[in-house]
Amino acid sequence: MTPSSRERALAAELFLTWLVHDLEEALTMAATSRRLATRLRGSPSPTARRAAERVEVSTVEAATAIALMGVLVAFATERGRRSAGGDPLYQYVLAGLQGHVLTHLAASCWLGGYSTGVLTAVTVLLPHTRRARQSLRSTGTLIKGPVPYVRGALLLLPATFACQGLARALQRRSRRRVDSATD
Repeated sequence: MTPSSRERALAAELFLTWLVHDLEEALTMAATSRRLATRLRGSPSPTARRAAERVEVSTVEAATAIALMGVLVAFATERGRRSAGGDPLYQYVLAGLQGHVLTHLAASCWLGGYSTGVLTAVTVLLPHTRRARQSLRSTGTLIKGPVPYVRGALLLLPATFACQGLARALQRRSRRRVDSATD
């Protein structure tokens, strides 16, 4: 396999890796969000108690948000595939997803056990992102230093909140339609 074909394959695999990881998240996010909300409600901080209402998500809401984020990941993956891994957006998403593993580990530590997505973050997402970045490094196309991680976080964090907000708004709209249809 030539270096460029290896990079194209690794870029295409990123979406599949993300899909496996986010399938676990879609199946478990509602339960983890309930545990997190319960913990926040018991906090002495009024801010934490107010946040509890925004943290809890349904399975449908989680799946919708994940599907919306999938559009961004698929777009970045395709750019990475076409550029044999050299596209900056692809590299930012790749580094951002590698950094995302830390959020899963932190959540599991804070909850004192399993949190949504932690199994595949460690066993699927982390190995793939490390392998893809190492391959980019070996071909000289890796953007070095902290820039990809910083830009990846600056891209994925707001995108996550936007996808979650849109998913919540769509679910509320759907509930209003159902409620008005039954009246």
